[in-house]
Amino acid sequence: MERRSFLKRAVTVLAGRSGLKWATNLLGGAFATLLGIPAVGYLLDPRNRPTAAGAFKRVGRVSELTENVPKAAVIRDIRLDAWTLHPNDVIGRVWLIRRPGEDENGLPKVDVYTTICPHLGGSINFEEKSQCFVCPLHGATYDSQCRRVGDETLGHANPAPRDMDSLEFQLIPDPNNDGD
Repeated sequence: MERRSFLKRAVTVLAGRSGLKWATNLLGGAFATLLGIPAVGYLLDPRNRPTAAGAFKRVGRVSELTENVPKAAVIRDIRLDAWTLHPNDVIGRVWLIRRPGEDENGLPKVDVYTTICPHLGGSINFEEKSQCFVCPLHGATYDSQCRRVGDETLGHANPAPRDMDSLEFQLIPDPNNDGD
């Protein structure tokens, strides 16, 4: 008897406008769920996650560096734009400078600087004749130690706001085991 009254009430609730409202809400929820599945999949897809922050990239061998002679190097990695995967693409450039002596760990002293000028973001070049780094955009000039050259030394205003930006780096043993 109790079951019959429950079914009767259920049929009464589903009949008319309240039943239509209930069915509309059910269908709306189902459509929202179906439309939300791709969005959740996109957010959880590991291909859309950035690579490990601070991941170091191999740029060269210490044995190829001459003391106090800047060497330009490229940073290569996988670059992904909206639909295209670019393997081994140039993602940046750096200046490598081997300094005399060794650090406290017995490793060669090496400095790594970005090639991007802190003044306007131009590409810094090394001029062998003057032994200076120069940005061709507005003549921002840095000495061989990558320090901003003073206005009095240049004879005109140096637009560089600060020294060249040094980069964090790590020396690792060569997997080919040739000593560097």
